[in-house]
Amino acid sequence: MTDRPLRADARDNRAKILAAARSAFDDLGPQANLREIARRAKVAQGTVHRHFPTKQALFAAIITDRLRELTQLARDLRTQHDPGDAFLAFLTATVANARDNRSMAAVFEEAGSTEEMRAAGQRMDAELTYLLAQAQAHGAIRTDVDLADIHAIAAAVLAVDAHPAPDDTDRARRVAVVLDGLRPPRTADSP
Repeated sequence: MTDRPLRADARDNRAKILAAARSAFDDLGPQANLREIARRAKVAQGTVHRHFPTKQALFAAIITDRLRELTQLARDLRTQHDPGDAFLAFLTATVANARDNRSMAAVFEEAGSTEEMRAAGQRMDAELTYLLAQAQAHGAIRTDVDLADIHAIAAAVLAVDAHPAPDDTDRARRVAVVLDGLRPPRTADSP
């Protein structure tokens, strides 16, 4: 695909294809094929191929869009909440979304990496780093935690969450236990 701006109808088709692909991957996992995605998007298969010549290109576009959405979520949360709440809300939303879109992990493995995806990931990491630093500066998060720890903790929560819980209360409790571990230890003076 070239770098020139897309016509309005092409932009609409691209958006429909991405939405259909997400839906197909949620329902079918990475086995979803381009024919099914075209059917769901209500476009011709050739239209899908014009925008995304390979399944991996489509995977990469979905992941890039998701990283951009997470970056925007981080920005929105930091303008709407105090630093500690913004950081914890971002982690909670990220884990909940990843849990609900488990197929995206398989998609991520198949996508390979593109320059655009790497750039979107770097922007998201920059926002997450900012949220973490602000939460630490306000005493809401332990100061000995860094970005690598957050990535590892998120991966661990998702791994634990792969074992089905009887209900969402257990899931929420598991996430709360992990998030509580990010808070500074209480001192004798703390409530």
